[in-house]
Amino acid sequence: MTSCGESVAEAAGPPATAVLTGRTAVVTGGSGAIGSAIARSLAAQGATVAVVDADERAESVAAEVGGFAIVSDLTGPAVPLRIVEQAITTTGSLDVLVNAAGIQVRTAAVDITASEWERLLAVNLTAAYRLTQAAVTALSATRGSIINIVSLSADRAVAGIVPYGATKAALVQLTRGLAVELGPLGIRVNAVAPGYVLTPMTASILEQPDFRDRVLARIPLGRLADGDDIADVVTFLASDAARYMTGTVLPVDGGYSIT
Repeated sequence: MTSCGESVAEAAGPPATAVLTGRTAVVTGGSGAIGSAIARSLAAQGATVAVVDADERAESVAAEVGGFAIVSDLTGPAVPLRIVEQAITTTGSLDVLVNAAGIQVRTAAVDITASEWERLLAVNLTAAYRLTQAAVTALSATRGSIINIVSLSADRAVAGIVPYGATKAALVQLTRGLAVELGPLGIRVNAVAPGYVLTPMTASILEQPDFRDRVLARIPLGRLADGDDIADVVTFLASDAARYMTGTVLPVDGGYSIT
């Protein structure tokens, strides 16, 4: 029983759902619509979150979730190791790596410039690869987890974002290959493939009524996703509830991919 001045929550201690208490997570792209939702979801389950982004809004997201920000462009070759070192220096360990940073260029594939192509590769693929390399030792020590944010366009041809889809397809294959190689070290590697999520990156097309209506007509659940829809699946994969899952690519698309 509790005293009159003591709430049930206070008597019970931390909520039973705080499944990531004591763990440290690094979330890249952490100031974006999806990345910030992931940071909030992980923090709500008890994790200390390093919010990584080139955008200084990472500072406000970190303050909101009680974590810390690392404001940096991911494409510098020395940056991944610095991120891992800062996370370990701040909290003592690294348990979860979420590669959510991503950019998109909407243009015909034959019209993309060399600099746009290189930037897509650098942010969407190479940064995730290098950060994984830098984090392997720390994650093996904690038997940690890596979650990559990919896309439904990784396995289907979508006009106007072909180079973007190519980078996400490569990230899917990287996810699967790393799951095989890192499994013996106790590291799980999975991916989440969002469907249509209304974000600043997709607003220009999803706010077009005709296009939006065509998309919604193919989604059995009848709505676009929001960041929380993606974030909660990421948090599941980071938790012990997914302890026997690796090499998996989970579509979070309201059923779009089956229609």
